[in-house]
Amino acid sequence: MAMNEAERLLARMFGWSAAGADGRDIFVDRGGGGGEGFFHPDVVHSLFGPSGTKELLVGRDAFFAFVGRCAEALSERRDEVLTITGIDGQCAFVHARAYRRSRANGEEIAYEWAMLYRVEDGLITYGADMLDARAQAFWGRVLTPAAGAA
Repeated sequence: MAMNEAERLLARMFGWSAAGADGRDIFVDRGGGGGEGFFHPDVVHSLFGPSGTKELLVGRDAFFAFVGRCAEALSERRDEVLTITGIDGQCAFVHARAYRRSRANGEEIAYEWAMLYRVEDGLITYGADMLDARAQAFWGRVLTPAAGAA
């Protein structure tokens, strides 16, 4: 079965094939082949935020500011994309394994995450993540307002 538009875009974005991913960090590297060009300027994301509850981010800049804060809160991070599965013509589901270490206290966690993306006209226009309660609690501890302040 042929991949839909969302699967093709996400596979390029994550550098992923059935053999695995190439290790790029598209969420932090915004320029020179980074992830910014994959997202519509008005993209909407429903993500777990510093409170450990869902937050709505509107716009590419808001999304990249959030993921930059997440990256800054960690001393180590790695994601392993397991599958990218198409849903209808515009949507795809990404299933991955995450490895994280808090910069503040060294706490480590490994968990699986899932993200549903919608792609329209070659750009991501919507994303929603799913984390289990243990991962949500980790991010609630790591992304305190003080941790995000510069």
